[in-house]
Amino acid sequence: MTPYKHYLADGMLPAGPAEAKVIKKNSGRYTLVDGKLFRHGYTHPILTCVSGDQCTRIMAELHEGIYKSHVGGRALSLKAIRAEYYWPTMTEDCMKYAQRCDQCQKHADWHHAPQEELQSIHSPWSFHTWGINILALSH
Repeated sequence: MTPYKHYLADGMLPAGPAEAKVIKKNSGRYTLVDGKLFRHGYTHPILTCVSGDQCTRIMAELHEGIYKSHVGGRALSLKAIRAEYYWPTMTEDCMKYAQRCDQCQKHADWHHAPQEELQSIHSPWSFHTWGINILALSH
């Protein structure tokens, strides 16, 4: 987020042309107000950009704070967005933070669900080619 801050404040771009192009392209999503960087979000009008220890403190407060929700990584990152915070590696950081929580590991309710979403069969044609009559088998 530092390159965006430098570009919006002073107009300075990174030395690499590829990185400079990315910064110019994505700088429209950011706003600098009184030296603080904000990002325009889709679900919220403006998100506060944070970094370093602030990210860890926010994750700790949302995960183990007053309500002690101990939600998973994706839900934790969505909670941080609803609390109007943003940092570029939000989803990965929240996933790692939730995986390292000792209380979550000790008291987790283990679900025996597949990791991937189940795919439904769109047509019973495969059963027809096998010659299986589903209604006849149910009697």
